[in-house]
Amino acid sequence: MKQPLMRAFAALAIVALTACSGHSSTGSVMPSAPDQGPAMMSPAAYDAASASLDAAMPIDDTAGLGPENGFLPMTRPNAAVPACPPHALAPREMRCFAWIRTDLVPVERPDGGIPSGVGYTPTDIQSAYKLDPSKGGGQTVVIVDAYGYKTALKDVEFYRQAAGLPSVSIKILNENGKASPLPKQPGKTSSNFGWVYEQSLDLDAVSAACPKCNIVMLQAKDTSTGLFTAIATGFKMSKIVSMSFGGSDFAQPGTFPTSGYAAIASAGDSGGGPKAGGGPQSPCTFAAVICAGGTRLTHTGAGWTSVVWNDEKSDACGGPCGATGSGCSSMNKKPAWQTDKGCTGRSETDISADASVYTPLAIYNTQAVCSSSASLEHWCPVGGTSLSAPLIAGMFGLAGNASTRHGAMELWQSHSSITDVTKGTNVYIRVTGACASKVKYICVAGPGYDGPTGWGSPNGTSDL
Repeated sequence: MKQPLMRAFAALAIVALTACSGHSSTGSVMPSAPDQGPAMMSPAAYDAASASLDAAMPIDDTAGLGPENGFLPMTRPNAAVPACPPHALAPREMRCFAWIRTDLVPVERPDGGIPSGVGYTPTDIQSAYKLDPSKGGGQTVVIVDAYGYKTALKDVEFYRQAAGLPSVSIKILNENGKASPLPKQPGKTSSNFGWVYEQSLDLDAVSAACPKCNIVMLQAKDTSTGLFTAIATGFKMSKIVSMSFGGSDFAQPGTFPTSGYAAIASAGDSGGGPKAGGGPQSPCTFAAVICAGGTRLTHTGAGWTSVVWNDEKSDACGGPCGATGSGCSSMNKKPAWQTDKGCTGRSETDISADASVYTPLAIYNTQAVCSSSASLEHWCPVGGTSLSAPLIAGMFGLAGNASTRHGAMELWQSHSSITDVTKGTNVYIRVTGACASKVKYICVAGPGYDGPTGWGSPNGTSDL
């Protein structure tokens, strides 16, 4: 590192360099001091260190990427918004982690399939992660979400028809697993309306990853106790439960069984620093949960490539556009099967999949208007780790072995077929603040395990 840059780091030698530096040259996870959170500093020192850290760790350049790579540039500023706006959360209150693009105009296909120009399709997802869509028959994925969505069943069936996916059993139930009464759908001006986007994303993402999986969506009455009631119901109905939401780090409750299930949660969408509500998120920090981080997924003639999802620094975005969460839990002890040495609590994440707002999934939602195209306005491009979690859940449906799971233990013990994601960081100081952990690999990708992407992204399902 150049000498002027080192002088600028003087006030933050431990917090910035130790917290958010890369892996060792050998690619191994290096021991660090116990994680105690970031140190305090003056505003002036923080600003100086921020500028230096951002210069030292630039986010991956997107030059040369375009629609032919699956990368959809912003056509106007501020065209990506969080479905569930960040806000101060009460204890055990959750928010969804979906991000919506509002600037793309779908282009109708002659065959009536999923329009082009709006995001990835099931065929893309299956190609990127080498998934076999003929598998998964007889498996059921339970999706847990909040509030009502009155056209959920109609919309997912339309999506599947457009994608050419087979007919399967899809049920929309309340948090107790009953067909009625279902929660009311939030009004379109309500801050809770984002959960309607969330539900269509979850339904379509599971469909894309596992076309033959049966689906049950449980709609909770609220984003706190109702969600946890729905989670407990989900464990009674299936071995695979998808949870595309999170909140502040807290201790794992007894409603989460520690073996025999694949429970997948989203890592968050505010990066690895605490400034925007990032850092460790529960239920991702529970030992019983498989924590799904986010990547930016693109392709060239040579194949598919993933880097850490971090759209916070994008000038074209016109403002912060999200970054995958990660963290070192202070509320949940380290599982015996986690082998990283720096974080003394549960390390987040375990595995990752697409989440970038520049590489979204195309979904269908008649309750939403996502473009100026009158005939195709209900096709919406959506990203966030609310995408990566149901994708991973669908992949566990393909694998068909959820009853043998012990949280993420098996991923940590065997991950040779998982594609390591080695580039990127989920910190952009001005938006996220410094890494919420002093442990160097929690916020920076590198060879081997790292916080933003875990062990990497699936390459088939042999290690799931």
